[in-house]
Amino acid sequence: MAALATAHEGGRPDWATHPGEHLAEYIETRGWSQAEFGRLSGLSPKHVSTLVKGTNPVTPETAIRLERVLGLKADVWLNLQSNWDLFRARADEKSSPDAKTWLTRFPIKELRQRGYLPQTKDEGALFDAVLAFLGVGNPGGYEAKIGALAVHHRQAKAHTSDPDHVFAWLTLGERRARRLDLPRFDADRFQGAIAEIRALTIEEPEVFAPRMTELCRQAGVALIFEPAISKTCLYGSARWLDADRAIIQMSLRMKYNDHFWWTFFHEAAHVSLHRGRNFADDQNGVGDGVESEADTWAADMLVSRDEFARFKTKRPLSKTRVTAFAERVGLHPGIVVGMLQHDRAIPYTHMYDLKARFEWAPQPSKQDAEAS
Repeated sequence: MAALATAHEGGRPDWATHPGEHLAEYIETRGWSQAEFGRLSGLSPKHVSTLVKGTNPVTPETAIRLERVLGLKADVWLNLQSNWDLFRARADEKSSPDAKTWLTRFPIKELRQRGYLPQTKDEGALFDAVLAFLGVGNPGGYEAKIGALAVHHRQAKAHTSDPDHVFAWLTLGERRARRLDLPRFDADRFQGAIAEIRALTIEEPEVFAPRMTELCRQAGVALIFEPAISKTCLYGSARWLDADRAIIQMSLRMKYNDHFWWTFFHEAAHVSLHRGRNFADDQNGVGDGVESEADTWAADMLVSRDEFARFKTKRPLSKTRVTAFAERVGLHPGIVVGMLQHDRAIPYTHMYDLKARFEWAPQPSKQDAEAS
């Protein structure tokens, strides 16, 4: 009747016993037979036998009788029964063959590396930990949650992202965002932050990253840099944690500054223009009207369309002219190069040396973030 339960984080015991085992020990210690105990407690011999065998639960009425005969409080008997029931429920759920199959859908190794899952070979403990990470009660709850999120997904034509890996990546960002002291979204303050962030495009990552993160936070937007995980092709995401708080999540796939800044301003556009809607975007993905709106907004935030259109007509488009134009409008020349390449004003192979290449530092794990 005693059994080992799966070990868990958070201080839960790794064992549970049916209260019938304790009852059997009490009866033996007193030198009674089960029939004698049944007469004293007013329980039938069959009832006592099924309690001892663990096939019958201790009800509140039974717990009161056990308290009167044996002196152990009724709530102790009920707690023993509750712990046993909880253990059995967990064990039954984890032993389902569907649980093992379900786990294969997720990037377990990467979530372990980032500190969100335990380093255990116990599939039951892992199953429980994945559900807790996703914030759902069972696999059915996960299907309901992923369906309710309703992410507007734009991805590259040449790649296909795995939806479960995408959701895991989004969850990583959401969990970090919810640890922030995030005020309610302030649209005017966010617009002011965007203007200040634009001026940071000429700075190095160690300068712009903490400053833009804080500017967004003050406006009610969590800016999260969460490295990409396998089977995803996303560059960024913009969505709402609740009605009054947003998150911009960037995957750090961007090796050059033009991709990085375009992704940020594109996601910022979704926050500004499409409140309450959720987006997951790949660089150069297939768009629609909503994505075109975000692209136009982002372009205007960087350089006004009219000014950029006039600049594109000048020939030849030399490095000298690009650098001079970038300095005049207050942008890094690599961003101007990226916009020219996107508009096919110059070949993608031209002027790459004007772009800045980023080498992103490792992001903190869950344990590092919580300790800081």
